[in-house]
Amino acid sequence: MERREPTPFTPDEKARFVVSMSEWLAKELLEKGSTRLAGVDTPGNQANFQEVATRVSAMLQRKVITVSSSHGMTFELVNEQIPGQERSAITP
Repeated sequence: MERREPTPFTPDEKARFVVSMSEWLAKELLEKGSTRLAGVDTPGNQANFQEVATRVSAMLQRKVITVSSSHGMTFELVNEQIPGQERSAITP
């Protein structure tokens, strides 16, 4: 069954979402290495979380791999640094 796209965020809601979810995802990835979110199954939600993953990658200065499907989205923190960048102070 295809899910309907939820009401889009306002610009303020999206900015708050990206900041708070980036902090959460960075913490999860540093603690566990990967995480899966089952409710991320619409194109709009996946685009929002892709933006979060890109932000987390920049924050941690490490690659974050995302895999999307109709059942959710998986995020994985790669152990190697992004070429040409030094490790972040918050990276273990």
